[in-house]
Amino acid sequence: MDLIADTTFLVGLWRGQSWATQFAKGNPDTRLGLPWVVLGEFWHGAIRARHDTATVGEFLALGIPILETEPTIQAYARLCAKLQDTPAYRQIGQNDLWIAAVCLATGLPLVTRNTRHFEQIEGLRIQVIG
Repeated sequence: MDLIADTTFLVGLWRGQSWATQFAKGNPDTRLGLPWVVLGEFWHGAIRARHDTATVGEFLALGIPILETEPTIQAYARLCAKLQDTPAYRQIGQNDLWIAAVCLATGLPLVTRNTRHFEQIEGLRIQVIG
């Protein structure tokens, strides 16, 4: 894997938004990691929108699912303990903290359009798009 994708990036690709498709076309050999929480968020939106599940499954095959939990759990616990008494902890959603923990555990950068939350996390490398 080369990058960890967040949900905003996947939604951009799904909707064919130019900022996401241009990134994908410009990085055709990039292997994307899809954390379990990103998959859950994406599936949640797809089910709510009543998208065809087979089509969604085919789309999500563009990345490599990240299901390994132990390193992520440790990274999440350290991250939350570090941020717990800061304003950032209350501003960043729990799912984004889990996504950041995956990146910290794997040492891979996050590809996202949502810099507002993620830029507050020390040590997290971000590949900003859009």
